[in-house]
Formats: sequence, structure tokens, C-alpha cells
Amino acid sequence: MGRTKNYWYVLVMTNSGPTFVTKVNYSDKTAEWNKDDKPLKMSMESAKDLAMGLMANLNFAFAVCNFYELENQPYRYNMGKFEWKSNKE
Repeated sequence: MGRTKNYWYVLVMTNSGPTFVTKVNYSDKTAEWNKDDKPLKMSMESAKDLAMGLMANLNFAFAVCNFYELENQPYRYNMGKFEWKSNKE
């Protein structure tokens, strides 16, 4: 059985819905996520480090592994809206 290629991304939970990171500037230590741009693929180490850095700066983020390359963001944002709600007890 052949080796499976893994594609790593960082998913950020935003007020308008989950969005993958689309650009990173390591010299400025910044990351951008744009719902209209292609997700940025990176190494496993880079994805985990970036997710941890975003979490340290109070941006809820995950390192995500996929078996195929992503060409677009996960949702059709123009078809609706995303809203965080608390569960009632």
C-alpha cells in the first residue's frame, strides 16, 4: 500500500463561520483568513504551531489534516449566515 499524502491547514472559528487561514507573514507574525481565497496548505509542524499561536492570541483555531488538497473554503457563505449561540440548560 502506498504512502498517503497529507495536506495540513489551519481552521479559524470566526463570527461569520469557520474559515481556513489563507496567508501567513512570519516576519510580522501575522495570519489572515479570507472566506473568498484558497486555503493555505502547510506542513504539519507549521499548522500546529500556527494554531497554537492563534489560540494564544484568543483566536479559536485548529490544525486540520486532509487527504486531498482544498480548493475553497468549507461553506457557501453567500447562501446564509453563521451565528454562535449558547445552549440553554
